[in-house]
Amino acid sequence: MKILFVIDSFFTGGAEFSTLEIVRFLKENGCQISVCKLKNKEPQFDASVFGLNTSDVFTLPFGGFWTKRNTLQKSIQEFKPDIVHSVLFNANLMVRSIRVFDSSFIHLESLVNHSYSRERLKDPRVNYYKLELHRWINMITARFGTDHFHPNGASVMQHFQNKLHISSKKMTLVYRGRNSKNYEVAPTPRTDLGIENDKIVLINVGRQDFQKGQDLLVESIALLPNSIKERTALFIVGREGNATSNLQKLLTEKKLEKTIIFLGHRTDIPALLKMADIFVFPSRFEGLPGALIEAEAAGLPIICSHLPMMLEVVEPNQNALTFDINKIQEFTDCIALLINDSNLRLKFGNKSRELFEERFQLEAVHQSMMTLYTNLMGK
Repeated sequence: MKILFVIDSFFTGGAEFSTLEIVRFLKENGCQISVCKLKNKEPQFDASVFGLNTSDVFTLPFGGFWTKRNTLQKSIQEFKPDIVHSVLFNANLMVRSIRVFDSSFIHLESLVNHSYSRERLKDPRVNYYKLELHRWINMITARFGTDHFHPNGASVMQHFQNKLHISSKKMTLVYRGRNSKNYEVAPTPRTDLGIENDKIVLINVGRQDFQKGQDLLVESIALLPNSIKERTALFIVGREGNATSNLQKLLTEKKLEKTIIFLGHRTDIPALLKMADIFVFPSRFEGLPGALIEAEAAGLPIICSHLPMMLEVVEPNQNALTFDINKIQEFTDCIALLINDSNLRLKFGNKSRELFEERFQLEAVHQSMMTLYTNLMGK
């Protein structure tokens, strides 16, 4: 089986990480693999960590859409893939433009986010009319240039059925997963991060974007009583993004510079998770949240927004407390409750690991993806 993956970049994110994981699995299991990046963007994942050689990966030349498209088309003609698997909108659109005129391969797309969520329109940088134009382009080109879709969660599947009117017959749901061995690591020493061992440590993992809701997290920490706040530390882990300047401003306004620490992009996420006491995830919208799966793999109690995609991963009041995204005080109350109740933290943490082992083992996910590829080849 020959599979060409086309992705916007290896920029650090959940979709990129999951794609590189399946690429590694396919290569280890005898498939011929090639990976095309539309561009380089830093910080990015190191492909060699995922078992890829320099010859396995190529980046399209600098230029406009048609320059990149023509180069990709030539690569497809030379590699002769059975399946072209694209990930993220720009990559999807480029492969669609080729697939319309070339039936020599099957085009599979991953659907990884609630791209047209109403919450997205609350972002001051998002224009309703531009987003609608984006949706119409996506809907029309998907009908003619895509053979099959792989949503990574049930709520993502429903979202694209509603927004792009994609038939469920053209979709196969396969959840994300993580390798449990990666989370069997020693925790990062707290003293290395400049905090005392007796602190209750909260951790959030995600790029600093409006979508990820870290502004809500800062606001909630500010509302904690001083008696709780003084024994709490929060680490926000992830690369800078469109919300960074606003977050730094909030930190100064709320005088939380000693309580909240930004660690930026890190490659030791499992060790950081093992160091923490509570995972907090106030995202406004997601696909299937890989960060929550990682928190469960690390055996952490969770606080997250009460949204459909979150509820595919967590079980409220079993391993997680959830809150209405528009109610900051409710979020603060959840944080205070878990900080004050060590027994509840232990109970939730044990349940998190149990849920991970039941639902999100990487090997089972990869076997499901292999079945999908094989079925598409059969068709």
